[in-house]
Amino acid sequence: MILPSVLVTDTNIWIDLENGKILANVFRLPYQFFTTDFAVGEFVHPGWAHLHDLGLQTHGLEPEYVLELVRLRQIHRQLSAIDLAALLLARALDASLVTGDRRLNELAKAQGVPVHGVLWILDEMVIHHVLTENQAAIALREMLNQGARLPDGECQKRFDRWSF
Repeated sequence: MILPSVLVTDTNIWIDLENGKILANVFRLPYQFFTTDFAVGEFVHPGWAHLHDLGLQTHGLEPEYVLELVRLRQIHRQLSAIDLAALLLARALDASLVTGDRRLNELAKAQGVPVHGVLWILDEMVIHHVLTENQAAIALREMLNQGARLPDGECQKRFDRWSF
């Protein structure tokens, strides 16, 4: 049996998916979704209990990664400990990080951790037939209407490709 790929997420991804009205759909992708136990308290909308019921799992950091977190936090003060914990968990699990935070994205790339954003998630949902192209375009429009800060050019490419 082939295990699904692992994705470690930060909290803002879940807000965008909720705003796009596709939160439950994302769990139909062939991935296991994790967040750190540090982040559980950050989940307000959508709430942690709801996300956990849908399939989001938590994972703690081993002691050596907690020490690395303290060190990274001193260097990268613009990133929260929760964001840095997600990066370290992705590295520990040999997983991809999914974040909408530009600074975290840049640090992940610099450290060789594969990183994606919510637009990639939408692409995956279309590729895996979780959403139609039109549904993905509608979800993206909802995310933007709710204040998602996504790159204009990349959004337009998807609207051009997905909209009828």
